[in-house]
Amino acid sequence: MVFLGEGAVGKTSLVGRYVYDSFEGDYLATIGTDIHVKTMNVDDTRVKLVIWDIGGQEDFAQLRKAYYQNASGAFFVFDTTRPETLKRVDDWVEALYGVTGRIPLALVENKIDLPTAIPPEETEAIVKKLDCIFVRTSAKEDMNVEQAFGELTRQILKRARAR
Repeated sequence: MVFLGEGAVGKTSLVGRYVYDSFEGDYLATIGTDIHVKTMNVDDTRVKLVIWDIGGQEDFAQLRKAYYQNASGAFFVFDTTRPETLKRVDDWVEALYGVTGRIPLALVENKIDLPTAIPPEETEAIVKKLDCIFVRTSAKEDMNVEQAFGELTRQILKRARAR
């Protein structure tokens, strides 16, 4: 699984909440990539997730493409308080699909414990266009984080079984 999205949207916080059940309030930019592993049960299947938390800064654009290579699924994370973090979703997804082909994708609206600055119809239109999973999360408050990982993992398994 790879994480896509602009800097400071909460990618690392979501991974930390899910893998380690912790939340660090201080922002530290991810330089390059951090890799995490977690085993989970999805319905009757035991699954080992390898999670790639990739730096969102523009400097890492070329590096990111190399990390997309073997991705089975992806999260695109945006910050509900910063509409600009959703504006380049097409660029991110296009770069991903250019390497992987179409893989399961989850659009994740993070920081829902704060007031939103993005109209719901805007996200609904993107979800419809991308035909993807949509989950609203808060890494800080541990809202829907498990659900986001579970739903994407189910889609990855469904796709793998259909082959």
